[in-house]
Amino acid sequence: MADSGMTGRGVKRSVNVLLQCEWGSCTYVATKMEEFCAHVSDHLGARHLGPADEAMDCEDEFCCLWQDCGFFSLESQLELFRHVYFHCYHTKLKHLGLQALQSQPDLIPCQLDTQSRNMIPELQESFLCMWDQCESSFDNAEWYYRHVDSHGLSAEYEVAGKENRVLMCGWKDCDCSCKSRCKLREHLRSHTQEKVVSCPNCGGMFSNNTKFYDHLRRQTSLDQHRFQCTHCSKRFATERLLRDHMRNHVNHYKCPLCDMTCPLPSTLRTHIRFRHSDERPYKCQQCDYSCKNLVDLRKHLDTHSKLPAYCCEYEDCSFSARSLCSVKAHYRKVHEGDSAPRYKCHVCEKCFTRGNNLTVHLRKKHHFKWPSGHPRFRYKEHDDGFLRLQLVRYESVELTEQLMKEREKQGVPLEDAPTCLVLSQGPGPGSDGVDYERTAGEKDYRLLSE
Repeated sequence: MADSGMTGRGVKRSVNVLLQCEWGSCTYVATKMEEFCAHVSDHLGARHLGPADEAMDCEDEFCCLWQDCGFFSLESQLELFRHVYFHCYHTKLKHLGLQALQSQPDLIPCQLDTQSRNMIPELQESFLCMWDQCESSFDNAEWYYRHVDSHGLSAEYEVAGKENRVLMCGWKDCDCSCKSRCKLREHLRSHTQEKVVSCPNCGGMFSNNTKFYDHLRRQTSLDQHRFQCTHCSKRFATERLLRDHMRNHVNHYKCPLCDMTCPLPSTLRTHIRFRHSDERPYKCQQCDYSCKNLVDLRKHLDTHSKLPAYCCEYEDCSFSARSLCSVKAHYRKVHEGDSAPRYKCHVCEKCFTRGNNLTVHLRKKHHFKWPSGHPRFRYKEHDDGFLRLQLVRYESVELTEQLMKEREKQGVPLEDAPTCLVLSQGPGPGSDGVDYERTAGEKDYRLLSE
């Protein structure tokens, strides 16, 4: 049964919050999620009857009037309801983020642009509980997370061995067991993707306070970033941040349709959507343009606007553009003097101002090619400030073994296998050489091209 979002279900979470409605010019403030969601549902019921200054030219689309959002649904009113109720949930997380920040006086508040503070992720069709024999569905994320949490609170202990008792996760296709109810409730968030705190400035959501604090520490001045990644040269404020970052350099997942390998399931899904699918479900209502995600559609809609969306903040500068990246590029080039060539060929030392120019140079002059399944070259910043071709990638032990087994099944000798794991130079001696080097203390192999 679908929950409309009007009333809460499951266990109530008593949290002292101030919830500010940002629908149009509304200034309503609530202290309880039940009251806040009920208030917002009134906006949804009267969204076509609001003041003229809150109207939007949406015609057949369902528009969200939340400040700094700009979302509109191309499909249904239910999609809009799910989206707006997520604003309610996001508002609570931002207040919790403000409280967390106030409890850490040594942390500097977020310095990022506030334009994304009310931009929320694309949502699934409905929030579906996959607990055994449940399958309740919800349109309000808050009630969904409360409902799933109630399963964790009511789960019964089962005997495991002579004296051990554990709580089994009842989620579909999950055989995880936890020793405490707290751990089970925390584990359930991995199924629901529930976040517990959000940055009050930029809107970013995090699964715990530690990750939120890391988000703030990453913005400290570079002279405080003493820990450097040996792979991409990025610097971090703490050793743990560096370790978390380096995990993203290890590929664990292989595309079932090509030789592309990815570090995360999300990057693999994105790869499949953009490289192996022709579906373009997001269509512009003003022209024939269509695309594969909502972000690209929003960028395209800016091209129909007669007014620039972003302006340069430098004093006495009148530059403006429709995209934020154009304004940032202008600022670096004009006001910071960042027009010197930064891309350098590692073979002949020739320099280029743009990465794609170096790519053309490497392919035509030196006959380089990228690994099978990978769509482009990647460049790494070195200590001298130049960006050079990245020649090293990391694959997990499990993935490396999987790739080798697939080659064996195809009857391809390992010494003759195509170089899908490392960059290779064009036809010539040594173009297929791969050297495997186990890195100390890590469950991955370091892949080096000859």
